[in-house]
Amino acid sequence: MGNEARLFRCGFVGVLGQTNVGKSTFLNAVMGEKLLITSARPQSTRNSIRCVRTTDASQIVFVDTPGLHRPRNRLGRHLMREASRSMRDVDVVVYMVEPWRTVHEVDRAALARLTRDERPVLVLVNKIDRARGGDLEETLLAYAELEVVTELIPMSAVTGQGLDEAVATIVAHLPESPPLYPAETRCDRTESFQIEEIIREKVMEVTYEEIPYSLAVHVKWLREREDGLVEIQAEIIVDRDSQKGILIGRGASRVRSIGARARRDIERLLRRHVFLQIVVAVRHGWTRSDAEIRELTGAA
Repeated sequence: MGNEARLFRCGFVGVLGQTNVGKSTFLNAVMGEKLLITSARPQSTRNSIRCVRTTDASQIVFVDTPGLHRPRNRLGRHLMREASRSMRDVDVVVYMVEPWRTVHEVDRAALARLTRDERPVLVLVNKIDRARGGDLEETLLAYAELEVVTELIPMSAVTGQGLDEAVATIVAHLPESPPLYPAETRCDRTESFQIEEIIREKVMEVTYEEIPYSLAVHVKWLREREDGLVEIQAEIIVDRDSQKGILIGRGASRVRSIGARARRDIERLLRRHVFLQIVVAVRHGWTRSDAEIRELTGAA
């Protein structure tokens, strides 16, 4: 028995769910570090991002997707196309919900579309630390009635309760396969993309208007000097002149706050000291142009 080869499991796991159910928080917890931005604002995730978790026995390639919602404009429709496209080739679907006692209509419709194939659908009931009374029990009973659901796992991405069980269940449903990525791979996106996401997250932290839905971030250049300092110039793009003024703030106070917060996280990402310059530009109506949406959201 000691000579038996150890079974290695590997595959793609699509993470779906409505906006703000905690998909990015869950993935950051599973990965053990902050790879994805988080925000209380809906639709903070705009792209399908692959996070790779490798152990001696398995490799999970998580595919994070934009939160499901009813799109109201071209940008919203683009986000839903991204989410749908990302699910085409995954081996396992992880669908995240909250303990809201009943099956939400958005979830019912999304899960119904998943009945067309035979992939396992694991429903993670997140935020159980916030559940009261019979919230969790009623939610588990409601989703258990859906034919498409393979397994139900209650958990909390914030406290870690149920997290190990969720990961073990995901691994158990992966196909037997050698690893697809080198063991050291953690994310399939470039450093520039991750920096853009960090800055976008800080804009959402600092501003409370509708700006988060109308902004994009573009790293214009990134270079390392001989003394090791990394110089970065990034552009925050909005679609109205009034939004530029809000972002800059009185005496440039807001854009300085955004830059200071972003620089700390970028330095943790790059493990180097950073000089960050942020400029704010206006591209009128970019959220209504398919070509500009593709360009500014990093879509394929």
